[in-house]
Amino acid sequence: MRISWSLGSWLPVLRRLPDGGPKQIALTIDDAPTPDATPQMLDLLDRFGAKATFFLSGCRAEPHLDLVAEINRRGHQIYAHGWEHIRLDRAGPERLILDMDRCEALLSRFRPTPFPYLVRLPQNGGYRNTTVHRALARWQPGCQFAHWGASTEDHLISPRCTSAADVEPECRKEVDRLLAAPHLSGAILLMHDQPINERPGAEHKAAVTVTLTRLLLEGLTAAGFGFAPITPLAAQPVWARFALI
Repeated sequence: MRISWSLGSWLPVLRRLPDGGPKQIALTIDDAPTPDATPQMLDLLDRFGAKATFFLSGCRAEPHLDLVAEINRRGHQIYAHGWEHIRLDRAGPERLILDMDRCEALLSRFRPTPFPYLVRLPQNGGYRNTTVHRALARWQPGCQFAHWGASTEDHLISPRCTSAADVEPECRKEVDRLLAAPHLSGAILLMHDQPINERPGAEHKAAVTVTLTRLLLEGLTAAGFGFAPITPLAAQPVWARFALI
């Protein structure tokens, strides 16, 4: 077990649903929106009656405000994922606050700024960095980190696809792995809308995103899972401000 210490600076870090019942899971989608995957993802979520939490990148959201509006209209949670997809924990507190503020200013045109605010920085950078926690507390008092307890590892799928025929079997491998995980119930699950990275296989990213979403929703539903939004922690234990597990 890894423990990181601070002088009372830690914000809450969520990996699981605080009040998750049996067979509940929270879907979280980073890096959205993209015009060739987001609309199909939204249709699939609707088909399975699932609500997700989207962490939107400002650089992708600004050219596609219609998609931001549609994500919101369909009842999904929306939070900022920074502006550019860079390691904000390495960019310094002022750049971190600037990027988050710029993205949230865009998102607040579509829904009120949430409180408490759920934060996931690109690559989850800084969730064990006290400077990042203090900067976020300055930006939005009451912030909580939305970490994850399970990952689709979808950023590794498209590099394994040498042709379109590889997409479905490679996505199915990851879904089967997840469904066999012993602690999936109650987990916050990480996935992406075409991960922002420089890995090979970019021509298959949209197909991977849509196919993985379909197979994942089919598999979780068949296994009896329900889909729950992330509920921020009602109160942080005093000790958790000093020790991050």
